[in-house]
Amino acid sequence: MKKAKLIHGCGSDSYYAIKMEVPDPYTWYMDSNNKTHVILSALEVGRGRKVAKVDVVHSLNDVKKASNATTQAQIIAHLINQDKPDVVEVPNDFPAGLFVELQNLGINIQPSNGFIFPERAIKTLDEIEKIRIAQQNNQKGFERAFEILAEAEIALDNKLIWNKEVLTSEILRGEMNAVLAKFGCIPMEGGPIVACGGQGADPHERGYGALYAHEFIIIDSFPRSDNFYYGDLTRTVLKGTPSQWHLDVYNAVKDAQQVGCDISKNGVTGAKIHEEVNNKLIQHGFDTGIDENGENYGFFHGTGHALGLDVHDKGMGVHPANTEELKTNMVVTIEPGIYYPNKGGVRIEDIVAITEDGIDNLTTLKKELVI
Repeated sequence: MKKAKLIHGCGSDSYYAIKMEVPDPYTWYMDSNNKTHVILSALEVGRGRKVAKVDVVHSLNDVKKASNATTQAQIIAHLINQDKPDVVEVPNDFPAGLFVELQNLGINIQPSNGFIFPERAIKTLDEIEKIRIAQQNNQKGFERAFEILAEAEIALDNKLIWNKEVLTSEILRGEMNAVLAKFGCIPMEGGPIVACGGQGADPHERGYGALYAHEFIIIDSFPRSDNFYYGDLTRTVLKGTPSQWHLDVYNAVKDAQQVGCDISKNGVTGAKIHEEVNNKLIQHGFDTGIDENGENYGFFHGTGHALGLDVHDKGMGVHPANTEELKTNMVVTIEPGIYYPNKGGVRIEDIVAITEDGIDNLTTLKKELVI
């Protein structure tokens, strides 16, 4: 059977296919002989012919003239019909309308059984270094945040004061974003999570309003670097004096995160790593469940996810459903957390590259609770 592959878009799969950033959707095609093609507009075709990592760069205008096409589907069908494959595989997020139009033009188009590029799960050494650089630049934002929190004073109502005004999640996020931009990072979804106190009980709460002393502050930053790869990093800190509960929760998560790092290696499943991480939290006395108000508490998310050209990248994560073995040069996060409604939470996260006998931790930022 003659098989071909097709992508139409401008996401991470598209970038992986041609190794060139294009801001508008475009068509990439691998024919049944594994020859790669890209169709680019007049805005991009000149640059594409210089840098796109494909065998053939087609001008959109030339394809239109040759095919008398008036729709995107007709343009793509013209390219496919030069090849006449038995089936054309597309990603699962392929545009639905375009999918139907191509079917109506007689193209046997089928969604991928998994990922269009399963090889994305295994990083090259160059990709790992790009992720390391992205994470190093991400750390610069945290260093700025820690600096500001160290300078902040504690008011009588326990609000933090910096530069003679109340220090808020928004201010700290903005200061981090400025540093991230300086080092070539694009903050995603508005920038880092900065969630204080009870806000931190919801893992994806962005954080808002005044920051307070003697409370957990979860800071989670996941920018894209100018090398197109992502960093992802979480630290939990506290300005002031922690209670015994704060210390117990923090130390439990820190120990569990270290267990996750220690046992991760080639041949271990994500499910096993997650199990051991959760066991460590239970040993510390922290279980997981639903309280009387129907709210989740404890450790109710996976230990980690694949990372690369997406924050949640193609490949296996570190969670109970992942029963396949991790392989050398996969890149994942290790980020357990404990959360309690209305009280707060702790999450600690590193990015690691899997090796034959352990990990290469791509994160070097300190893990200390008290500022």
